[in-house]
Amino acid sequence: MHRRGLLGAVALSIPTLGASAQTADRWPAREIQLVTGFGPGGGTDLVARAIAAHMEKTLGVSVVVRNTPGAGGTLGPTRIAQSRPDGYTFGLVGLSSLVVAPLTMDLPYKPWESFDFLACTSELRIGVPVGPSMPQVRTLADFVAEARRRPVTFASTNPGSAVSFFDLQRLAGLQMTYVQIPSITEAASQVAGGHIDSYTGTSEMIGLVKGGNLRLLASASVDRWPEFPEVPTLIEQGFETATRQPILWAGPAGLPPPVRARLEGALLAAARDPEVLARQESASIAPRPMDGQAALAMMRQIRPGVEAALDAAGMVRRRG
Repeated sequence: MHRRGLLGAVALSIPTLGASAQTADRWPAREIQLVTGFGPGGGTDLVARAIAAHMEKTLGVSVVVRNTPGAGGTLGPTRIAQSRPDGYTFGLVGLSSLVVAPLTMDLPYKPWESFDFLACTSELRIGVPVGPSMPQVRTLADFVAEARRRPVTFASTNPGSAVSFFDLQRLAGLQMTYVQIPSITEAASQVAGGHIDSYTGTSEMIGLVKGGNLRLLASASVDRWPEFPEVPTLIEQGFETATRQPILWAGPAGLPPPVRARLEGALLAAARDPEVLARQESASIAPRPMDGQAALAMMRQIRPGVEAALDAAGMVRRRG
């Protein structure tokens, strides 16, 4: 009886495994959700929609962008982590959700275990702009002098995108106050209106700088902005810091390997497509195509510097 029971159990398991394989073979058979933890209109949304449009052609089904802003960019990753690992839900999991949020809040997911990392496609550039509240500030040296004379304010949607500001404050001995703000477009409006001194400028900054509403003092990224090649990086101006903002893609942990491979392939094909590259270039978003393993290795390399900067700035929550 024991032997017959064991054989029966094995026999029952074979169709189950076969059904799972058939399901993966038929994927995708319906609409796919691309989840982003940020609102429409910003750089991440531009990338998400360009990637989704290309993936629709590659996979032959609708890829719908679901904007899920809130909770410091963690609502989107939470939705991804809690979805079924069937390949029909994936999306953006960036620096804020993987490195910054664990330092500042309790999370319903495990940053490095709750996801299958698929690819990196791009990286947002960050700038250091100022507006009407600093009329005499024309260079980074002017900004440093002003911030030594009186407290200045700077804004971002999450502390992770402001790493270079925290580092600059420490390296130059500045008086600076951090303001967390719900959206990057609102931060831009506050600086352009003279209510806040600076912010972590991304693609929305380009038109404001060209229109004279803002002045760009430095690139806070690893390279200069193509639109403003005359503006040096912080590193080139003597401050060893750069804010990294890779756009990373993941699904929930446990994706079937064939589905994971197709998702990764579709993402990388989109990342290298000339039309997608052109749309990113128009927003000064740098191409960074790499597979899931390389993307995860890059994030682990960036992580210590971010944690150190936020800890030094007093942004890390102390647990009892």
